[in-house]
Amino acid sequence: STTKAYVSFKGRLWKVPQAFRGERLAIRPSANDAQYGIFFAAHQIAIIDLASGESVGYVPEHPSVMSPG
Repeated sequence: STTKAYVSFKGRLWKVPQAFRGERLAIRPSANDAQYGIFFAAHQIAIIDLASGESVGYVPEHPSVMSPG
């Protein structure tokens, strides 16, 4: 289904970046056990950080080779 303003993941609600609401997104584990990437197709658009408990954070300009450049 398409994404709303929040997604439920690991028992918490996480805010989705507004530009991607209504789109199909994937949540994938990262190298850091406490973080998960939010992906639109092959592009990482945000990060869920379970350790800090913060909302979905925007990904910096060049965080990995999978992110748009």
